[in-house]
Amino acid sequence: MSEVRMATAPRGPETPRRRRRVLQPRAVATIALAWVLLWDRVTWGNVVNGVLVGLLVTYAFPLPSIEFSGRLRPHRVLLLVGHFLVDLVGASWQVMRLAFGRRSPRNAVIEVQLRSRSDFYLTLTAELVALVPGSVVIDARRSTSVLYLHLLDVEHEGRIEAQRAHVLAVERRVVRALGSREEIAAIETGGPWPTVPGAETRTDTTADTTADTTAHCDEEEHS
Repeated sequence: MSEVRMATAPRGPETPRRRRRVLQPRAVATIALAWVLLWDRVTWGNVVNGVLVGLLVTYAFPLPSIEFSGRLRPHRVLLLVGHFLVDLVGASWQVMRLAFGRRSPRNAVIEVQLRSRSDFYLTLTAELVALVPGSVVIDARRSTSVLYLHLLDVEHEGRIEAQRAHVLAVERRVVRALGSREEIAAIETGGPWPTVPGAETRTDTTADTTADTTAHCDEEEHS
């Protein structure tokens, strides 16, 4: 599990060898808790073994830390949750109509270029989109901040563009709720994404923030 860490003094890009020297207490504690739950008994032996397993796993398979320089805005978090609940109810109703209908849905796989360059925002956006029925995130490219989604019931090109706009709107709400002032300004104006001190360097393969969406439509029978 990756650690969410506040940005501090500038550091060089993280390498796998450098990550091995960083203790990840949250990841170790989570693995230890899972270990104790698997054994279904809280004993000193299980707790110690869980901690040892957590240390071994985080040492053998280190993940890059997620740099976070923003701050929590409670009112915008509430707006984010509210929009998510509305999307959840609306999409559930549409999927239910398809389940009881006779029409075979026409599905599609699309590519969406996100505006942010943060693993944290990429993950949150992907999770919020994937939790809504009718859309599944099948791949996420952290090097270019691109999401690939499978969409249910795509009748025309406008539906594809609407879904892409929806994903970007979710990302914008996430950044507004948790981002720094510089990140919010970048997401609103489409300007360059601010660099977080110590973050890994990425190769940006797109010049603007509205990259082309590619869709591959196929006919599928709804089961």
